[in-house]
Amino acid sequence: MTIRKNGLLPTSLGALALTLAGVPAHGESADLDWIASVYLWGASITVDAGDRSLDASFSDIIDKLEMGFMGRVETQGDTLGGFVDLVYLSVGDEGTIGPASARGNLDMSLMDVAAVWSPGSERFTGTEVYGGFRHLGVDFDLRATLAPPPAEPLRTGIDTSYTDFLLGARYVAPLNDQWRLVVSADFSAGDTEGTWSLAGYGVYRNGPHRFFAGYRHLEAEVEASNGRSVDQTITGPAVGYGFAF
Repeated sequence: MTIRKNGLLPTSLGALALTLAGVPAHGESADLDWIASVYLWGASITVDAGDRSLDASFSDIIDKLEMGFMGRVETQGDTLGGFVDLVYLSVGDEGTIGPASARGNLDMSLMDVAAVWSPGSERFTGTEVYGGFRHLGVDFDLRATLAPPPAEPLRTGIDTSYTDFLLGARYVAPLNDQWRLVVSADFSAGDTEGTWSLAGYGVYRNGPHRFFAGYRHLEAEVEASNGRSVDQTITGPAVGYGFAF
């Protein structure tokens, strides 16, 4: 099983460049602050396709992960900025559902590209509102075989991508010179039936270094090839490291 990258990384970098083209360049406001981060999302993944589901805990994912990458690049000027957030995952799981044995595979790519409005006096601090696009690529296949097996196994799946309009908000609370508390929420709609996410992090700052830990929850509803709705839930703790420049 492989992830279909579809040129996602070059596309995301180009999208960030287009986002930053809207940041005004005049005087000192043309200077941008950047933060590049990589992180580990200790997520449990549940894919529910009606009466058939794939449920993988973080230990299952680590054991069966074929490929995974998670990273974020964001930048900010005096009031405007932007970010790109990327997640790649490829997992598989198998088990028994009542009288049926089932095997599920999931390849998923998630990319958020957004412009950020931050009216506070300090960059990356205070209330921020962002809007842009969420691109979700899903290759999900679930096959269940009854005992004794019928002529054909029961099967459902998705092999497509979706692009939504994304709208969200983030609040960064300065606890002291080193510590920040970050909470965010967003919603997207368009090609999907709707996605939403919540996240909360504590961030420790030491010079250009950023260490953070918290929790992230994401839910998405998409339509399978058989017309059924498929619900995906990705939730769990996250830790990461960022570098400001």
